[in-house]
Amino acid sequence: MGRSREDECFGIPRGGAIFGLFIGIIVIIVGLQQVFGWQIDVGPFITIIVGLLFVVGAIYKLVSRGS
Repeated sequence: MGRSREDECFGIPRGGAIFGLFIGIIVIIVGLQQVFGWQIDVGPFITIIVGLLFVVGAIYKLVSRGS
């Protein structure tokens, strides 16, 4: 069976799972921050992760079209 577009997120196959993994990591970091009293600003990490997902999705589309 062929994959459908619904299986993709940010243009990446299995991108939804990758995005979910990053969200889980952010939640763990926020939890550790609360437990240990760390001062970590999570905002820049979220921005970087979402930006990387867009870039990887664009590169994947360019490479897959060339094949």
